[in-house]
Amino acid sequence: MRLEGVPPRFIEASLSGGRQDAAETLGGALPSDWPDDHARRRLKMRLVQIIESPISADWLLRGMVRHSDSKMIGYINFHGAPDERGRAELGFTVFEEFRRQGYATEAVRAMMEWAQGLRPIEAFVVSISPQNQPSLSLAASLGFERVGSQMDEIDGEEFVFELNAAE
Repeated sequence: MRLEGVPPRFIEASLSGGRQDAAETLGGALPSDWPDDHARRRLKMRLVQIIESPISADWLLRGMVRHSDSKMIGYINFHGAPDERGRAELGFTVFEEFRRQGYATEAVRAMMEWAQGLRPIEAFVVSISPQNQPSLSLAASLGFERVGSQMDEIDGEEFVFELNAAE
């Protein structure tokens, strides 16, 4: 799998129905329902972030593209550059037909490795719905520890996990 950075052109094309342009920009085939409501919200949010802070673009959305057939199988991102305490929060979605095949684990590891190569990171953070057992299992398998919970205005209750990047 490769993680393809998505420029504003991809986001704008995805949001406006320009599927062919979005697919060409990504270098991968998009799912037939791209973007669904969840992805649409994320795309709008990330586009605003890029417009407000163009230097944050590298930390934001990347498409997960499978090598064997160049299909986009999901997406992953940091929620922005690391905060003042050196904490970087990850979010990811693997499309249903590609779940439980190790893609999320591979993508999370690759993103953490990329971030650590770029600048010092104290901790990685993920926020996961208590009902999302596969993601909870993934966080545990990577060594994330639960440090609290929060209410997300869109997604509801989330458990918050951290992984000390020095370990």
